[in-house]
Amino acid sequence: MATAFEHLMIEWSTGLLWIVQQILFQVPLMENYFWMVTVFTALVMVAEWCIPWRTDQHFLRKDWFTDLMYMYANIFLFAVLLDGLYSLFSMLLPSYGQFTTLGNAHWVIQLAVLFMLQDFLQWCIHRVLHSNTFLWRFHQIHHSVEEMGVSSHFRYHWMENVLYKPSKMAALSLFGGIEPKLAILVHLGTLVIGHLNHANLKLDLGPLKYLFNSPTMHLLHHSKSHLARGGVNFGLSLSCWDYLFHTAAEPTVSGDVELGFEGMEKVPKHFTQQLVHGFRWDENS
Repeated sequence: MATAFEHLMIEWSTGLLWIVQQILFQVPLMENYFWMVTVFTALVMVAEWCIPWRTDQHFLRKDWFTDLMYMYANIFLFAVLLDGLYSLFSMLLPSYGQFTTLGNAHWVIQLAVLFMLQDFLQWCIHRVLHSNTFLWRFHQIHHSVEEMGVSSHFRYHWMENVLYKPSKMAALSLFGGIEPKLAILVHLGTLVIGHLNHANLKLDLGPLKYLFNSPTMHLLHHSKSHLARGGVNFGLSLSCWDYLFHTAAEPTVSGDVELGFEGMEKVPKHFTQQLVHGFRWDENS
């Protein structure tokens, strides 16, 4: 029987090999998450080039390359490392099984409930990231964006992977025997919406604004003036939670919004320095 260390090494090596195989096109395209993300990001960037919302913003905006590094690190490298740790914990801790409340429901119902439940749990976590002084230190990395663009979606501290992962596991625990493809669809749907919400695109959803988040809503979440008053529009994919709990701000018509927060100049500029930001006790909150 493999030791805990051996189990962790196997999980990590398998995960890293999976990334390499995707990059080298050794994984079928319909299952190749690396190139799915890369191609979709490129397509949104083309849209940003053709129909930019903020025309005074450079196409290769400020910190664009840093955001791109975050995108691949958070989606792949840090995700693999975290999945290995969670796999180790699940092996060491006793199993209590899964609820089967919706496990036999129609796949459309499963998909909708899983998507909404996961998004609500992540909305709750997002609120805590803003309200808790210690956790806000990590979330500052995401709010250090000065110019919004598609790849800024994944500019966030690796600790947020640790914090958001349990919400996904909790949502999945309601679905004993759920088809893995449904969980993948929810994950991809969340990625698509998140990418668009951070893009330099003016997308008007009309009446759907009460259900789905959009770039014109999420830009205000990054607004310096709104952050100074506690923040608005915390929804990741769905806006309904913000309307329901009175934290919504109506979509902005103008893209001329100052981004960031007070004291942002104390956030390190370099990617490697940002990885340890938040752990130093002498950092201002």
